Amino acid sequence: MNTKNARASFWPHIGWTYLLFWYLTSTTQLLLSTSGITSFEGLKDSTLTTVIWLVPIFLLPKYTKQVSGILGVAIWLFALPAFGYFLIYKQELSQSLIFIIFESNNAESSEYLKNYFSFSILLKFVVFSIIPILIWRKIPSHLDISSKKGYIFALIILVLFFAHPIKKAAIEGKTSVAFKNLKKHLISAPPWQLILGYSNYQRELKEVESFLMKFNQSEPLSHLKEASKPSPTTVVIVIGESSTRLHFGLYGYHRDTNPKLSSIKDELSIFKNVYASRPNTIESLEQILSFADQTQPDLYKTKPTLIAMMKQAGYKTFWISNQQTLTARNTILTTFAKQTDKQIWLNNARSQNSYSFDEKVLEPFSETLKDTSEKKLIIVHLIGTHMSYKYRYPKSFEHFKDSKNLYAGLSADKIQKINEYDNAVRYNDTIVYELIQRLKSTHQHSMLTYFSDHGDDVFDSNDHEFQGRNEYAPTLPMYAVPFITWSSKDWFTNDLLKNPEILDRQYSNADFIYTWSQLMGITFQGFDETKSVVSKNFKDYPIIVGNPYDKKSLKKLDIH
Repeated sequence: MNTKNARASFWPHIGWTYLLFWYLTSTTQLLLSTSGITSFEGLKDSTLTTVIWLVPIFLLPKYTKQVSGILGVAIWLFALPAFGYFLIYKQELSQSLIFIIFESNNAESSEYLKNYFSFSILLKFVVFSIIPILIWRKIPSHLDISSKKGYIFALIILVLFFAHPIKKAAIEGKTSVAFKNLKKHLISAPPWQLILGYSNYQRELKEVESFLMKFNQSEPLSHLKEASKPSPTTVVIVIGESSTRLHFGLYGYHRDTNPKLSSIKDELSIFKNVYASRPNTIESLEQILSFADQTQPDLYKTKPTLIAMMKQAGYKTFWISNQQTLTARNTILTTFAKQTDKQIWLNNARSQNSYSFDEKVLEPFSETLKDTSEKKLIIVHLIGTHMSYKYRYPKSFEHFKDSKNLYAGLSADKIQKINEYDNAVRYNDTIVYELIQRLKSTHQHSMLTYFSDHGDDVFDSNDHEFQGRNEYAPTLPMYAVPFITWSSKDWFTNDLLKNPEILDRQYSNADFIYTWSQLMGITFQGFDETKSVVSKNFKDYPIIVGNPYDKKSLKKLDIH
């Protein structure tokens, strides 16, 4: 073949080879992004990183067909789980799901396959598998390129592929930065999706086990006593996410974002002056679910948690979560959850910017209510109104669409963000209401408390210029959270809840464990009644916010 013809055929052959690898690594990402399930970030990453598979082709140009076939089969095998998961759940295979897979037993896996296997699924797998074979047939047995040029092309790809991670590592002086950057872009595509996912699972699991071991080594609470109460007793803690009460109609917001809860407000104790101590989920819950606070933030590591206290009192404990399971940020949260007797994980998304509606928690919650244990604690962790807000509610809840009753002079982008947030709050209202109704329908001696881990500032302050959270520039919306309690008519501490004086008390939710203990009739050595918002001995105190590990950042929150 002459040089001109060889050059003419070379690039189409490379194109077919790239298309083979792109199809296997990126088809599922294409389906996810075009369906609106995820952003296009994963598709972009898989499209760019696919080029690395051309390196062995350039290094072995005489064996193009064989090498592309071997690599293609390997990638195809790793691509099947993600493709199958998309077909069944219309979601992305993620590290959270890998955590669940490896936590499942053989019986659960067998039931899963029996339940979802169908002819339709099989047919789609067949089509998915035939297409790369047809592409592979277009690839020649060898490339018309010299070994020298092949090495040059391979070197160019490697330099381009690793240049940015190496540059970032050089700037920060840490090789780990390069690996982190590479993993971030590789993890959306097979085979790295499973390989890195499993590696991360093993690493994070070791951390969880280490934390659990420390938690389990904590001495139980001394002289713990619980007041007698009717049986069975079911208590529920519903943890919201990023919801500021300043956008709750129940608290006087000018939009009707709480039609459901407002319809039963006479059954609720609505605390008007409760604040998160920190504006981030992990740091906030480290204090809410333990004895830690702004002055002693590490007590969650050495003293029993709220879950441990309830187990010590004889409660069977459950954790139902629509939050991501095992990520670098969620390790501590997963550790808290794994202290419970049973966990149910419902959000398997790789990114927070994906759809996982909180209605997922309702059926598992109903099933858990059927558990015959005499005393149950159920913790339900919602995704709530976590940004990006548009992912937090279905289309049917797109209620607010214009600028009516909003601040004058807002840009179209800000109006859209506020509308999305308020729609998410309105959807959250339905979920919390439904949880209350399902608990109420059991006719058990029961109580449910709902609060958010922290709030979000959605152009509410600073001349309506800021959206989000910043611990070093605190604003009221970041910390002002809803705190609502519902109890059955026979709840044994209703006298505490029905005292109207408690509802206006200024209170940091870092001390939640004391309020919860008193509502549960639990006492122990070290119980501080002055930190319980329902106690007659409660002492008012300023709300201190900031990073407790950076004393200079601590300040009194301006609540006016």
